[in-house]
Amino acid sequence: MGTNYHTAYAAGVTGFTAALMGAPLSELDRAVTYHKTAFVGCDGTVSYDNTTGVLTWSGTLHIYFTRADGTAIHNSIASGNITLADGEYCYVTLSETNDAVLTMAKASLGAGSTSTFKAYNILPMGYRNASDNNFYPEELAGVFAMMLAGSAYVEKATFDANTILKADTDNTPAALTVAEQRIVGRKTGGNIDALTGAEALTILNGMQAGQQSITCSDNVTIDWSAGSTAYMTFDRASVAVTLNNPVNGQVYRFLVAQDGTGGRVLSWSTTVKWRGGSPPTLSAAANAIDILTLVYINGTWYGDAALNFA
Repeated sequence: MGTNYHTAYAAGVTGFTAALMGAPLSELDRAVTYHKTAFVGCDGTVSYDNTTGVLTWSGTLHIYFTRADGTAIHNSIASGNITLADGEYCYVTLSETNDAVLTMAKASLGAGSTSTFKAYNILPMGYRNASDNNFYPEELAGVFAMMLAGSAYVEKATFDANTILKADTDNTPAALTVAEQRIVGRKTGGNIDALTGAEALTILNGMQAGQQSITCSDNVTIDWSAGSTAYMTFDRASVAVTLNNPVNGQVYRFLVAQDGTGGRVLSWSTTVKWRGGSPPTLSAAANAIDILTLVYINGTWYGDAALNFA
């Protein structure tokens, strides 16, 4: 047999009484009873932000445990949040009073020093790890597990600097990697996707394709994002025109109609390079119609006119 390193029992010398042990037996019994079957649930969701250290529970937390006398006890914590620093844990101090409302508290783990969570009624919920700032649940582990099991999620490891979160149907999040020279958008009848430039341009052109009516006034601003064709009927002698929100490479048209008086004119607050070097002279006859074609290329407007439509 090997060497016996235990002190031999000696009558009247060796003792196993509660007073000779490090913790009272009553407290050890309570600790075993409390923690053996402690259930924690949440009426809402539990989330953690590892950049701020904020742990949030959106609904009431419910705790069920067995008191030393065998009675099942319910405690609760109202919805709220707590901010954890590196190396801190959050906990509650259980109450033997049924339906007692508790407060979430926090303390330093203090490894190598006197434990702050050795008391029988301290129920640790989890701690913030100093090296990665993540939250590691203890009694909240079951709550986090149920949240993951009951809803779809995407692992952090699937994300990089070129990845976003998307879903093709409700509650089905998925990682979408966006390649260079792609635009995130959604085509008609399609899902969120990384669109090519041509696909995005098709969408933009479609948005620009509508027509819009311009109300005549002394100063008119045409917002081309509302439609690539605009029309206006004069009701005064002169109208100043400003062109807004063009897209490079897009063609726009502006139909102007004389009223029953005729002889109305346009001036241009926006600089336009006209064919022939000067703005066109509009048809002066009553009810005459002219169509001005405007092209926006590399930040410059170019214009031409088709006059006197019968």
